[in-house]
Amino acid sequence: MNTTDHSALHNVAMELANEALALRRQAKHLFEQAFEHEAAAARCHADRHDYEPTRSVLYRSAATLACDCGKLDEAERLAHEGLAGNPPKGIAEELRSVLWRIQWLREEPKP
Repeated sequence: MNTTDHSALHNVAMELANEALALRRQAKHLFEQAFEHEAAAARCHADRHDYEPTRSVLYRSAATLACDCGKLDEAERLAHEGLAGNPPKGIAEELRSVLWRIQWLREEPKP
């Protein structure tokens, strides 16, 4: 390969990297919007402990999306609220998994 080939490959690589960064920012924004909507849906059933499994599913989903957004305190609060109801066993296990994920993310070394 000559120098021109390397330059062309590098330019394509940089264009692709820039596009990927733009998509990453867009995905982060969409995850944050999804989190806000799901947290609002969960709050609609905050005191409806008789409305299972819908209530705990909403809290599990909101907590997971909060994790995806890096909102670990909010994720932890939502997971605990989901567990405070009467979730089915499987959903309760998933809520506990969210809590384990939060703990792992908090302990993960930062670059």
